[in-house]
Amino acid sequence: MGIKDIQELNADGLLLDGISDSYLVECVNVVAAGRKWVDNNILQHLLMPRSLPQAAHKLTGREKEIADLVSRGLRNKTIAQRLHVSEGTVKMHLHHVYEKLHLGSRAELAWAAHGKGARE
Repeated sequence: MGIKDIQELNADGLLLDGISDSYLVECVNVVAAGRKWVDNNILQHLLMPRSLPQAAHKLTGREKEIADLVSRGLRNKTIAQRLHVSEGTVKMHLHHVYEKLHLGSRAELAWAAHGKGARE
């Protein structure tokens, strides 16, 4: 199963088996609010880059910090407020992260931040 397969399911929410009750409630609340929910663990397994060897050394400290915040699901505006920088600065750092790690999306970045890529 791949990302396209998940999109074709047209499901409002997807979770892995064995999740916590609080995580289930969070998913239900998001779906009830009219948004989609796909468990990050599903995305991590599907989007696992095949070649991120030693890519983390390419990131600056600030880029790693922003990658971590993005992987936690924070929006650029929230990240900017937390780090006391402009939203444009966050976008610039994200652009650099995507280029350095050869990633194309926030979901791929989330995997890189929690996989071996951005934490080494």
